Amino acid sequence: MTRHSSISQRLICAVALACFFLSLMGGEAAPVTVTDSTFDDVLESSGSNLLVLFKANKCPHCQRMMPDYESLSDDADLEGHGVTLAIVDVPSNNGASLRFGIRGFPTLIYFRDGRMYRYSGKRQYTPLKSFVLKGYENIGEGEEIPEKPTFLSQFALIGKAVWVEVYDAALGHSGKAGYAMVGLLGILVGLLGFTIVFLVVIITGKAKEE
Repeated sequence: MTRHSSISQRLICAVALACFFLSLMGGEAAPVTVTDSTFDDVLESSGSNLLVLFKANKCPHCQRMMPDYESLSDDADLEGHGVTLAIVDVPSNNGASLRFGIRGFPTLIYFRDGRMYRYSGKRQYTPLKSFVLKGYENIGEGEEIPEKPTFLSQFALIGKAVWVEVYDAALGHSGKAGYAMVGLLGILVGLLGFTIVFLVVIITGKAKEE
């Protein structure tokens, strides 16, 4: 890592943390924008009490729920419980998608005391508030927060994500797009198999000639 890139990352982290602390001060609050490089810093600064919306800017479902989500930043009860709200733009932060297994938008995860709890209820103000204040406990122990992936471990996570998508597609959970994915994968496997057989025949033929 070069000296300039190291300084740039520190500046990004500093800006993100500054926004976080400003959001805790007086005035109108707003969710903190988090990136791959600042996520752990913001999580630590929140005291492991962080609700995160993983979204895509062009996602219509995300756009519809944003007013409710932003309103939660001003909720007195959540503020009293020390809850911080954050937003991650997944297309610009692929590391978050791999690390936390984000497969659709919007996805909401509540990080509390070293565990993470996935929200599956209605994307509205009151259900979200209830989930954060007490409802997350109904999920049980939640999930362990995965470590930030290394360069090598990202390949394993990508492979896992592809396998999950293909498996769901094979079960028909992804509709026509899923069937198209399975068909494309079948074609690729067929081409790979044909290539291997072709190479084996050529190599075997040359060996017999010698």
